[in-house]
Amino acid sequence: MRFLPHIFGYAMPAMVLIFSSCTSEKVDNETPGNHEAVFPDFITSNSEYYDTRLDGIPEIDGESYELKISGAVDNPRTYSLEDLGKLEMVKKTLTIECIGNSANGSLMGNAEWRGFRVYDLLEGLGIQEGASTVKYISADGYFTFNTLDELQESEVLGALYMNDASIPPLYGFPLRIIFPGYYGVRQPGWVVEIEVLNTGPEDFWSGSGWKTSTPMTVDSKIFFPANNDRFNPGDSIRIGGAAYGARRISSVEVTLDKGMTWMPATITRSLDKDYVWVFWELMITPQETGTITINSRATSADDAVQPRADTDYLDGTNSWPEVSIKVQNGS
Repeated sequence: MRFLPHIFGYAMPAMVLIFSSCTSEKVDNETPGNHEAVFPDFITSNSEYYDTRLDGIPEIDGESYELKISGAVDNPRTYSLEDLGKLEMVKKTLTIECIGNSANGSLMGNAEWRGFRVYDLLEGLGIQEGASTVKYISADGYFTFNTLDELQESEVLGALYMNDASIPPLYGFPLRIIFPGYYGVRQPGWVVEIEVLNTGPEDFWSGSGWKTSTPMTVDSKIFFPANNDRFNPGDSIRIGGAAYGARRISSVEVTLDKGMTWMPATITRSLDKDYVWVFWELMITPQETGTITINSRATSADDAVQPRADTDYLDGTNSWPEVSIKVQNGS
């Protein structure tokens, strides 16, 4: 049975998966024609952010909401949403991809998250000696973790805001954990309890085969042209997409011959930061008729290169994205 992503990248059997406002696969990708070469917004709006989920959205009332802090802390307590809103806030722009995203899939988004540092909150309550792991428990029964080292090194956020608005119910209201550089499977929403443990780490998918502890790998996507777009010989064809991963992207290349030769793309939009996608593009002008197969690959600043083939679907790695277009007279 093939497994597909639950909300934020949790994976569940395809037979029970519910897609609501998912923007994962554009319907017109297989429709012949000439589609407009347009980049999406660099900051993904809340209405366009990817959504795949298993069941209904937990109904949480902000007025009565409480976050319980328990386990190996000297002063366990609960926080209201108002209490959390008074904590020092940090903002991060991050691209997050679903661990189950397919090659050239659209289960990713780039948003601005604002929230408190989880480690600072716990440290203020007195983390006990021997504690090593923090477990997040969501209102829908999902759970995942961070190690205390991860909390400090990655500045994990308890996000209350998405693109300067309260996190929508669809994406985890009122509290979502944001773990820079990792797949959505490690970014749980609707968090109602944080438990500090002397054991771990484990999560909902421990033992399932999904490699949820793996950082995001370097990946790229082709936004345009779309599959089966048609052009005439001599047309200037604009190719554009995004590249992203756990480290900042240093370059993107495009091949029209299955990797025998590569053309450098121009990075047209970038924050020059780790964990944030870049937009890239280049132009080609084919003179002969036929089918052109377009692939891209990205390289990150630490010299990691996107692989040609995905050898392990369960670790989030994606192969080169591929789009085929037709060049014919009278298109």
